[in-house]
Amino acid sequence: MNSEAVPRVSVFMTTFNGAGLLRESIGSILAQSFSDFELVVVDDCSTDETQAILADCDDPRLRIYRTPRNLGVAGARNFGVSRLRGAYIAALDHDDLSAPERLAIQVTHLDANPNVVLVGSAIHVTENGALRRDDDHACPTPILARWMLHVDNPLTWSSVMLRASAIDRLGVFVRPEFEFADDFDLYHRLVALGDIVRLEVPLTTYRHHAGNTSHAQREKLTNAAAAVLARVYEPWFGASTAEAAALGARHLAGRESVGDTATLNRLGAVLERVLAGFCTDYAPDPATRARIEAIAARLWWRHARGTIRAGNPLAIRGHRARPRLRCGFKPAAHDLVESLALGTLRSNALARRMLGPLRR
Repeated sequence: MNSEAVPRVSVFMTTFNGAGLLRESIGSILAQSFSDFELVVVDDCSTDETQAILADCDDPRLRIYRTPRNLGVAGARNFGVSRLRGAYIAALDHDDLSAPERLAIQVTHLDANPNVVLVGSAIHVTENGALRRDDDHACPTPILARWMLHVDNPLTWSSVMLRASAIDRLGVFVRPEFEFADDFDLYHRLVALGDIVRLEVPLTTYRHHAGNTSHAQREKLTNAAAAVLARVYEPWFGASTAEAAALGARHLAGRESVGDTATLNRLGAVLERVLAGFCTDYAPDPATRARIEAIAARLWWRHARGTIRAGNPLAIRGHRARPRLRCGFKPAAHDLVESLALGTLRSNALARRMLGPLRR
């Protein structure tokens, strides 16, 4: 590609003190089968070896910028976005990897689907270099992706490619007031402009480590995600929106386990109302509605299961008390029996610890 030509794709990476993984992340882009791209890296005033690593990358497709001061995640993204030239913008964090066919597959999808403003993909998750799991946010159609945005974040930032024209229509790329969930906020704003889809082929590897923002800034991320969900939930919850959004952000989107039956019951009420509100507002066809209900049922069992296993076997009653959240999914018999047995054992152990001082 002529270095003066305008590329079709701008791969956009911001980095701060990510030298340990940065070289491999850049390498995964420079090795793409699709070649009509630029890689724009914004260094947010790193103090480690980042500058040396970037200076050592000799490729005409790489363009490097350094912020005048540390701007944070959202600030660095907004600093860099105006410097992107491609019609499509592919995101990649400095610690993640792109499969060699990623750009080619996503460009093909956007070319063929002008109504799609963002395409993400499934991901692999690794820890200490070993494949730990694939993620399980299956949502292969726009309406399923829209549903998942109400109860989870189905998109990993490093997997998304979006239209630059959609960002132009929004006016602001990411909003700093939602920092750490600024991508989640962006997805909700983009879905008002067109379809969002997630391809079910893994095109990104998310490298799990202690420095990931989702771990290092978990509480701030949860609070920002709650603010995003509050805007979405408000028509369905009114005066109780803040509490509902906080529960949704922490336990649904954030996947934090529920440790007590009272919180589980409140979460069930939230999920039930979100399910009813979504199906009323978007009127999915019967087959899609069945899939949406099954996703809700799996979420409901996941949290009931965790509460039961934490030492609250009677939480099974709360699970069974919401038949609308049990449509389309039934836990395996062995899982149910094992969960109740483990919960009972832990409940008895807790009782013994509490009664111990009284017996002495």
